[in-house]
Amino acid sequence: MYPYTNPNLLANAFSALKSIKWGAILDGTGKTLGVINQAIPIVYQVKPLISNAKTLFKIANEINTPNEEKQEISNNTSPIFYI
Repeated sequence: MYPYTNPNLLANAFSALKSIKWGAILDGTGKTLGVINQAIPIVYQVKPLISNAKTLFKIANEINTPNEEKQEISNNTSPIFYI
């Protein structure tokens, strides 16, 4: 009917903004930032361990597998002198 917007719609939007509890939102945001600030150093400490985990598993497998070359070297009891 009218080319203008409904004035009740605008009033409802302003009343919705007034009903928002800004203090609760800010408190929640502050708590979230506190958790993030505590988690960031943990991530930096654990990141090298996770990135090197593949290498650690390879080393552990190599240590646990019997190798013929290792047995030959361990059977040699005479000392070797380098001059």
